[in-house]
Amino acid sequence: MNAPGAVRLAVAGMVTLGLTVTASATAAAAPRIVDVSRSAGVSDITLTWSAEAGDINGDGSDDLLVGNHYSKPAYLYINQNDATFARIAANAFRKRDRHDCSFGDANHDGLQDVYCAIGGCKGRCLSTNELWVQGPGGEFTDRAETYGVADRRGRGRDNTFIDVNRDGYEDLYVGNDFPRKDRFKSKNKLFINDGGDHFHSAPGYRLNHEVGGKIVQAVDYNGDGWDDLLVCGERHLFLYRNVRGHRFRDRSRAAGVAFPCESMVMARLNRDHRPDLAVLTWSRLKLLTQRRDGTFKPTLVKRLRGGREVASGTVNGDGLDDLYIVQMGPAGRDRPDRLFLDGNGGRNLRPIPIPQTRRGKGDYVTSLDYDGNGRSDFLVMNGQLKHPGPVRLLATRP
Repeated sequence: MNAPGAVRLAVAGMVTLGLTVTASATAAAAPRIVDVSRSAGVSDITLTWSAEAGDINGDGSDDLLVGNHYSKPAYLYINQNDATFARIAANAFRKRDRHDCSFGDANHDGLQDVYCAIGGCKGRCLSTNELWVQGPGGEFTDRAETYGVADRRGRGRDNTFIDVNRDGYEDLYVGNDFPRKDRFKSKNKLFINDGGDHFHSAPGYRLNHEVGGKIVQAVDYNGDGWDDLLVCGERHLFLYRNVRGHRFRDRSRAAGVAFPCESMVMARLNRDHRPDLAVLTWSRLKLLTQRRDGTFKPTLVKRLRGGREVASGTVNGDGLDDLYIVQMGPAGRDRPDRLFLDGNGGRNLRPIPIPQTRRGKGDYVTSLDYDGNGRSDFLVMNGQLKHPGPVRLLATRP
């Protein structure tokens, strides 16, 4: 019999999927982008916040977790490897004010778990985040309290698993909105993994500050083998360098990236093997390429209207990252999204046609390769706040 809050899922082992694309002679050909939401089995009209792609059952294919914000339980979809998804774990991920989630192996058993940030009643109540631990029989049980990562005071937003000290156990960084409306602080927090059965808060790493966390990304930006952190905060972007697993150093201003942001992503915009940066605000998309000294040089600015979210993916098969931009407009008259192909090492962006919707309000996008053809697809969410909208899977066809 399952424990309370647990559900069953028949799975085998677990691995983390990475997408590798090799440049080809056909890379210059413009791909077609088609809406396959219905045929893939993920079409829905709902309130949204985020979605996460990852390999939940270890078969090498991208699965999906769709958050549905506070309107429904989150939907966990398994990739059936025939260009369709099937919903599983229907009794888990109950309806809550759920924001961003991340896949990671919290207890180091080779199975992917899921951590989700929960809102704090606009700063008026204490809430508990979720850590859905996958058992060997495929059951998911919320163990956030037991593992010490409930973060009751945080107004949960984005989060990421990151192995800070390279001990093989994945740690956890949680970004929180602020301020609260009571006496408590809503700081971002780093939790260090204690051998796979518990975490502890680690303010000594100099990351537990009240700066906001709209988007967070773990990435080794300087190639020294230690994962760093990129955080889209409330006032500007933060770049934290991991100092050999002992502490983090704020390099935002020194690196030239302390810009206001609504969203951001580190991506490969040229072929020098140093991660570059795309920063999105309401009115513009700014591209910055990384110099050898770890600073960033602005290379291109695109004017937008209603910039909400950016995701990177390899669309035309040239080995460089292209950019999908979600634009948000008035409810029911949403602004068109943009998909740009990277050209000339981040110095040029070429728009290509994509399916559009005006229903709901633009909210979120994540990239994946759902059909295994080596090209990135995009799951696009249009149900921002109180305005239900479509969940759309846009597939890339060479």
